[in-house]
Amino acid sequence: MSLNLIIDYLKDKQWSSTDLTYVIIYMVIASFLTTPIFGIPIGLAAFLYFNDKENLEAYNRNRMK
Repeated sequence: MSLNLIIDYLKDKQWSSTDLTYVIIYMVIASFLTTPIFGIPIGLAAFLYFNDKENLEAYNRNRMK
């Protein structure tokens, strides 16, 4: 997956309050384990991997058509 695909997916995503809560929790946990500079992208990547993996793959398939 390319970085441009992930950025486009995040811009097009309809964010709910539950999604935002999970992103913030992942970012806080990652920031405790690393520095805040690295914690923000690591937390976002963890959210995409654990919560939105299927949706991101479906977005990629629809975009390729």
